[in-house]
Order: sequence, then C-alpha cells, then structure tokens
Amino acid sequence: MKSANVGLSPRTDDHRRVLPRVVDVLSRAQSILCAIQQEPDGDAVGSTLGLALALEERGKAVTLLCSTGVPENLRFLPGLERLVQRLPDDAAFDATVVCDAGASHRIGPGLPPPERRGVTLNLDHHLTSDDFGDVNYVDADAASVGVLVFRLLRAMGHPLSPKVATALYTSVLTDTGSFRYSSTNPEALEVAASLVQAGADPWTVSSAVYEQQPVARLKLLREVLGTLYLSTDGTFAALSLTRSMLGESGDPSLADGFVNYARSIRGVEVAALFTEPAPGRPAEWSVSLRSRGRVNVAQVAQRFGGGGHHNAAGARLAGPLASARDQVARAVREELGRTTADEGRPDDGR
Repeated sequence: MKSANVGLSPRTDDHRRVLPRVVDVLSRAQSILCAIQQEPDGDAVGSTLGLALALEERGKAVTLLCSTGVPENLRFLPGLERLVQRLPDDAAFDATVVCDAGASHRIGPGLPPPERRGVTLNLDHHLTSDDFGDVNYVDADAASVGVLVFRLLRAMGHPLSPKVATALYTSVLTDTGSFRYSSTNPEALEVAASLVQAGADPWTVSSAVYEQQPVARLKLLREVLGTLYLSTDGTFAALSLTRSMLGESGDPSLADGFVNYARSIRGVEVAALFTEPAPGRPAEWSVSLRSRGRVNVAQVAQRFGGGGHHNAAGARLAGPLASARDQVARAVREELGRTTADEGRPDDGR
C-alpha cells in the first residue's frame, strides 16, 4: 500500500485537512509499524504507545520499535513489554507511524527501507518538523503529540480504553511540564480531562514519572550541578554531562529534566545541557535547550542543524565542550539581543 495509491499529498498548513488522510491510511492498513525515536521523552513514548494500543484494539497487527529502549521512569506504561529494538531483516508493513520525532534522523537505525514501510505517517508538533513522511500531520499549536493522537482516535470513532488513556495522559502531562509550560492551552486541559474520565489516574502517572527516581539519578544530579556555567550577564546557564559521570549504567535518560535546574536560576533566559556522545557515536555534543519565553530556542538550534519548539529545542555540536558552549552562548546572546530590539520598536499598527 503506497502513498501514490491512496491519493496523498505533501503536508499542508491546514492540518485539519490532513487528519482524514491519516484516518484513511490507518483504516486501510493491516500491518503497522509504530516507531519511537532514539532516546525518547514522555511525549514520544506516550503518544506512540497510546496509538499502538488503540490500533491493536481495532484488530491491526502492530509492531512497536525503539532502537534505544525507553527511559526507566516510563517503563510502568502498559504495553511497553512488547517493544522491540530490532526488526527482522525482511520486515514489511502497510504503514509506518512516527510520533514527535521532529526530524527523520532522530528515528535512528532499524527502519525498513522505504519500499517496505508502506505509507509513512509523521505526527508531530515541532515548529521545525522536516516533513519526512508521505503524510505529515503537524500542528505546532498542539501541546503534545498525544493531543494529535487523541484527535485521531476521536476522528476514527475509537473509544478510549484505560490503557490508551494512561499512555496519552503521560504524553500530555510530560510535554506540558505538569501543565506548567506555556504550551498548556485550553485544548490540552480538555484532552487531559477526557483522558482522566476514560481511566487515566493522574496520581499513578505523576508518581511513576516524577517520584520513583533511582538513587543513581540523584547521585548523577549532584555531579551535573557541579558543572554549572553562568554567563557574565546571567542570562545563559549551562550544565554538562560526561560519559564518565554516567558510570556503568551509561544511561543518559537518567539526566532527563536536569536542564530545568539551570533554567530555574533567577535572571536566566536560556539554559542548556550538553551531553557527551557515547563511544562509537559521532563526536558531537548533544545540547538540550530550554527558554523562559523571550528567546525562541528553536531558532538557536536551527543554527546548528537542530530544531524544536519555541521554549524547548535541541541540536548537536562538534568539538570540545568549551567551544560548543561558547557557540551556543553566542547564539543565545544574539537571539536575545534581537528580541530586545524588537521589544523596543514602536507599534506601527500592523
């Protein structure tokens, strides 16, 4: 089942017109691959798992793939026990769905070649999504991709089971920062309410995600906080995570959310966490960026080939840590200067 056979066209700015095409592809498909990006967060895992479980409830043959596995604090979610990290060499599907990736390179290795993926669906809410799918259902105003999946299941007329609701609630909860971030719009709250009505338990989810931390995470936090860098003007803060800090676990997901400690400093507009690459990976520092709101860090990340949202983005930079940090600090300073200049311009009435 190829995109040419179902009359699909590239992404349009009107995501409402794309949704029926997504419904049509998934209704026709019998074998579906749901692929989760490398080193995923709660939105990527929750939205993908929620969709996969719902499709299985509709009688579809679903394969759930993530080449790196998922963070420990998300492994409570029902259905993840059947996740695979590698596919058979001859695996083929009618459709392949990728949620929240933002860019095709973040999916990682392991996808079948294009001729065996069927129709590729890209469900995303990143401002910088690179439209790698045959169909791109992208809405940057959605609080999480879990919201997009909720819309999709509603359009399919599929009732929410408690397991699906729990996965999607995890998506919404984590990507809105427990409903604290600016992405927390009325739709996000309405969707969350519907998911709770369908059986998601807010305490169970929040406790598993935020209050079941391994001791190793707190010990790692102690080391990472010791690397704190603050710019002279106090508007940019950075932390760094090296492989030696990770020790035997080698699990960078333990540091998920650490960047927010740097952003919480009074006066900081942008914070960054620099993570050293694993052995055998390209010699590039992975940088996670978080903004307090004035600076669009997606634009900062794009300077280095990355992308993301206004307040949360990421990129990779080669070279020594000090050089990578200086480059990002300079870009943040320039972006902040541009923002300050724009704020000072008189309103011309447009």
